[in-house]
Amino acid sequence: MILRICYLIILSIGLFQCQRIENQNAVLISLEGEDWGVFFGNEEQILSPDYNASALETIKVPGNLKNNSRYQKGTVWLRKSFEVSKQQKESSLSLEIGKVFQSDEVYLNGVLVGKNGSSFGQNSETISFGVSRIYPIPNSYINEGENTIAIKIESELTTASGILTSPIRIVTFGEAMDDLLHRSLLELIYIGFYLFIALFFLMNYIRMQSHLEYRKFSFFAFLFSLFELSRNEARLLFWNDFTGYKFIEYGLLLFLPYPFLRFIQEFFRVKPLPFQRFYLIFPAVFLIVFLVEPNPVFWYNFIGYWDIHLIFILGYAFTLTIYKLKENTKEAWIHLIALLYLFYAILKEIGIERGFLSSSSILENAFLFYLLSMTIALRFQFLFMKRKIQNRFDRLKEADSLREKIFYYMDAMITVPLLSMKSFLQEIRITPDRKKEKSRLNEIMKIQDSIGQTMDDIIELSRLEVLKEMPFGDRINFIDFINQLISKRKITYAIKVDEDTEIETSLDLVNSIVIRMIDFPLFVEFSHNDLIITQDLKGNVHFRFLLFHPNPKITNKVYEELLNEHKELNPLRVKWAIVLEIVRLLDLKLDIQIIKKKYLKIDLGMKAISNQKTSVLSPLQDPVKGEKLILKKIRHKIEIFISFLFNKVRKLKKRN
Repeated sequence: MILRICYLIILSIGLFQCQRIENQNAVLISLEGEDWGVFFGNEEQILSPDYNASALETIKVPGNLKNNSRYQKGTVWLRKSFEVSKQQKESSLSLEIGKVFQSDEVYLNGVLVGKNGSSFGQNSETISFGVSRIYPIPNSYINEGENTIAIKIESELTTASGILTSPIRIVTFGEAMDDLLHRSLLELIYIGFYLFIALFFLMNYIRMQSHLEYRKFSFFAFLFSLFELSRNEARLLFWNDFTGYKFIEYGLLLFLPYPFLRFIQEFFRVKPLPFQRFYLIFPAVFLIVFLVEPNPVFWYNFIGYWDIHLIFILGYAFTLTIYKLKENTKEAWIHLIALLYLFYAILKEIGIERGFLSSSSILENAFLFYLLSMTIALRFQFLFMKRKIQNRFDRLKEADSLREKIFYYMDAMITVPLLSMKSFLQEIRITPDRKKEKSRLNEIMKIQDSIGQTMDDIIELSRLEVLKEMPFGDRINFIDFINQLISKRKITYAIKVDEDTEIETSLDLVNSIVIRMIDFPLFVEFSHNDLIITQDLKGNVHFRFLLFHPNPKITNKVYEELLNEHKELNPLRVKWAIVLEIVRLLDLKLDIQIIKKKYLKIDLGMKAISNQKTSVLSPLQDPVKGEKLILKKIRHKIEIFISFLFNKVRKLKKRN
């Protein structure tokens, strides 16, 4: 939607700008330049064709006469000569003048052709300052060859006097009207987009009333649209009441800063300033004063001093934006860029209005850019909030899933023991036998202990199943960690890992899987459970559990028990499922094999980091380690042989 809006804006403005360029190429006589003669004071002789214009000081028009050091309050005359060809004279010509401040009388070859926006024959005394003029010129008023134009300017405005904006030219009446309409329609296109954005966010607020920033933004855009509409060039064609339009324009300008202030506060989620609502009292009082004194000149002079306080409003907006940037608020970057451009446009507009700059206004472009930027920022803010809500929903969903799994596991694994306890209790109530009662009580206590352990495993398995990734990670020296982890465990282990090897993973999960592998109930039946921790050529660490059982059937049975997926649950399968979930979260490589029918090898591969490229010596390269390994193998074979003899003797006794 936003991309479509931007496309329509660019297309519409581009088409109107192209048409405007075509109209500019049709200019007959341009009167802009630095060769205008000026006389500060009332000098009627300047209208005479015999007047000596060479004695006049020359200035640039358009421009603000009050910026001239010789300007004095009162009347100023501007005079210029220009040439008209025979072909041009035969056309229906008009004089087009930019915004005039405050009143004007235009004479062509000493004859009045227009006054205060009204053409010859009307001589309007109504002063409409800041409005472009189009004065039709009868053919009898213009000469073939040299002509003279003289403009009488009077201004009571404190900051402006003269013709402040272009164009100043002589064209056909149709071209002058087309140019005025094109400028007006271009502004109306901007206003239309302002209103569309205001309506868009108003509709969004109706649907989502918790987003107060939508309402504030919509109200601010709507007021600015009315403000621009009250300044449009074509407004006097529909309702010729300059004073009424100026009252609306200045009234909206007085109230615009407050909705802007409230919008940025809602946008950044900050509380309003203390006694901020009292700020509305001042515009209301000023508006009442304007009603009492219906004088647009007084309003203009007052606004010229009042708008100085806008620096503080913009300063507050900048301060708030910078503060939010420090809090890593992403939308603050968009607001900062849009606010800088808007601030630049406002300064430029003030410069144009005061006559310091001879340039076209970019206020409409800047405000449109601000509205579109904030539209994008608000949508981003909505998406970020939606993502937070989605993440919260996912966490709640995971919690529900965890709860369901816990109930499922509890039903599958605890129901039978609880029923057994119930039957034992019923037997105790019925039987008078004390010995049997004591036996049943012992069985109940055993079941209760097993239920406690089973519940811990159920909760742990359910917690691990809902985790999508490792919850947290630490970096630590691997050998130091392993020595602290299994130094007191009842298992034979050897570490063949580079001393500088480090792991960066969840130590809690590593600790859990190693302890669970050492204490796994199925491994208790094995005669030997050895752990060798080695390192491959890639630097990865391997936990290699080597279990021995003299009976190959038991070894094969445990092997199948670990590999097969069983639908029915029991405590052993839950414990092994916990191991598999930790393998998934730590991204370990699990390998289970049977070696020589009696040995069960379980290999857990883990990624590790080696800070130094030092190799681990093999037993053949390190005589001390080689000797220890040989003694260990001999001891292991002796233990196997003794275990074998012991089993044979026990079987012979049973036969006898």
